[in-house]
Amino acid sequence: MKLKIDFGEPVLDKELAESLELRDLDDFYAASSEPDQLNLFFILLASLHHYEDAGDTVLAAHLSFLAAYYLFTPLTPPGSWPLSMHYIEKAVCLDPKPEYLEWRELMAGGN
Repeated sequence: MKLKIDFGEPVLDKELAESLELRDLDDFYAASSEPDQLNLFFILLASLHHYEDAGDTVLAAHLSFLAAYYLFTPLTPPGSWPLSMHYIEKAVCLDPKPEYLEWRELMAGGN
């Protein structure tokens, strides 16, 4: 999937958000400029809050998981470990899927 940054609409549409996978984030990171690499995190965050406020906890959990992964693995800015732990914990609280629980264990070891 070719993920794009749209500054006119900083919330991912539901179909796209639901279909996003880890490799999509990795591919985006590898092919993007540094500003867009950073902006993707904020789009994930804006989308997470949008769907959580709308009561879609399953999608909010997915977006929280993606934000945690993106911070922990490709992006790794200063403070990435505690931030990624915050978002993985949020994902687990909203929807304790086995994948999220596995990543929480992995992330607990730090980066």
